[in-house]
Amino acid sequence: MIQKRVLFILMVISIGGFLWLAQEQQNFERGTMGSIAHAQPGHQAPDFNAETFTNDRFQLNGAGKNGTVLYFWTSWCPYCQASSEAMEEAYQTYGEDINIIGVNAGQHDRLSEAEQFIERNELHFTNVLDEDGAISSAYYVPPVPTTVFIDEQGIMTYRKTGAISSSELTTEIQALLKGDS
Repeated sequence: MIQKRVLFILMVISIGGFLWLAQEQQNFERGTMGSIAHAQPGHQAPDFNAETFTNDRFQLNGAGKNGTVLYFWTSWCPYCQASSEAMEEAYQTYGEDINIIGVNAGQHDRLSEAEQFIERNELHFTNVLDEDGAISSAYYVPPVPTTVFIDEQGIMTYRKTGAISSSELTTEIQALLKGDS
């Protein structure tokens, strides 16, 4: 009898948990989830100030240019490897006109491995360290890679979770440059 009650209670808790998760996902998709609502296209990009891997400081607001691409990555992520190549190509093509900023999710990575990743992949665009996860949290980045496009007014125009192709990257950068966001 006690076992049946325990199983019943566990089943009720599980169903309640699944219903709560489904509601949270709907709220996220509608943009009604408090601070997470601000981490979606159409909302102001959260500002941040972080140390770069070259020991400089980078401030998102006031970064100038025609927009910014934020690219969240870790050294151990195979999809980040492929996306970093596309980011470097985009930087070589559009780096004079747009900011391409890598954000190493440092709370999920080792500093020495992140530094090796940048060197091994010959990444020349600015990369910042998100040691405590504050930037990733502000942009609601649970999985990497995640890429966020921000127009010159600081409004997020597009967000991609997962690997991003060169063609998709080019399309979104060109939209930023044209002001088609």
